[in-house]
Amino acid sequence: MSRVARPGGETPTRSKSSASTDSRPAQVFRAQVLNVNIRDYTVDVQYESYPYSNHFDIPWMVPYLHQNQGEGMVVMPEVGSTVWVCIPSETGRDAFVLGWTPVQESGTYRGGRALLNPGDIHFKTRDGNFLFLRRGGIVQIGATSVCQRLFIPIRNIIRDFAENYELTTPAGDLTWQVARAEDQGDGHQACLFTLGCKEFSDDPNKDPLAVLKIGSHGAGNNTILSLETRDSGGGSIKTSLTIAKNGDIKWTVLGDVTLDLKGNVTTTIEKKLNVTSTQDMSVESKAKATLKAIEMHLSAGGAKLDLTGPASLNGSVVNLGDALFPVVIAHPTFVAWVQAVTALLTGPPSAIAFKGIIPPVTFQSTKVKA
Repeated sequence: MSRVARPGGETPTRSKSSASTDSRPAQVFRAQVLNVNIRDYTVDVQYESYPYSNHFDIPWMVPYLHQNQGEGMVVMPEVGSTVWVCIPSETGRDAFVLGWTPVQESGTYRGGRALLNPGDIHFKTRDGNFLFLRRGGIVQIGATSVCQRLFIPIRNIIRDFAENYELTTPAGDLTWQVARAEDQGDGHQACLFTLGCKEFSDDPNKDPLAVLKIGSHGAGNNTILSLETRDSGGGSIKTSLTIAKNGDIKWTVLGDVTLDLKGNVTTTIEKKLNVTSTQDMSVESKAKATLKAIEMHLSAGGAKLDLTGPASLNGSVVNLGDALFPVVIAHPTFVAWVQAVTALLTGPPSAIAFKGIIPPVTFQSTKVKA
């Protein structure tokens, strides 16, 4: 039964080379690999023609090899492959595998190999991973058709194809993830892009300094973009920004925010605008300030200003400015007092006649000061 010898396992007794100066005609036979010794880089083969004899523990020829560090081109053969075995002309020299050849099938020797153009070079394994060195300078490396990288000399493009992509460096990580189960082929799967950046290379991988996520944040979560920053790698969150699929935005900042705008700012809000400050608030314009509204309601302490048509001023004290007389109250007793005063006057009223006539304190307003 064909087998592959493992390191440390039992292997056939190695044939010894005792080459001499005597020569003989070299012989070449076609054979099949029965066993591969991956520790010693040898194979056991059996001839495909009579007398079907075996050669044990023989090496194979490679395009280039140096004995020093094993530098060169290395391919580990597989059991069942068809080879050409050469018995050298020197008497006593070990046989060796001269090369591999496919079996003729329906008049072709293609043997499952990819279709190539003249000058192309191709490497692949039975599992489908491959390397193409194509004429024109294109290099194609892949594990599958959807997991590969192309190097294109035109405009020096590097093009990657993958279902999931991960880039890990000491400075941070970048991933594109498709949340598909291994046994599920449905193309409708949640996707997420994540970029994590560190401040220092020895910061913990968990909770880096800044993390940006775009895409699905989990079933039932409407967030499509989130950004978190921390005071240090693994530290506490200082800013958080989330954007939902319906356009909702939430931005939480635990520090100060400064906007330095040199141009015009135009803001259009179709619904309500709510601004709340738990401490002092100051709004200043070094030029004209204009505020327009259908209704306006202002309150501060015990004072209240309602502008909904006719102006209404209400407060503990309303200062209207300096005037000759204090503000009076339109009260029936005040009207009677006016009638009594005017009855004492003869002739047209004059500044001298009214000089010194001030309404009593009883009729003066205690709120409106003029």
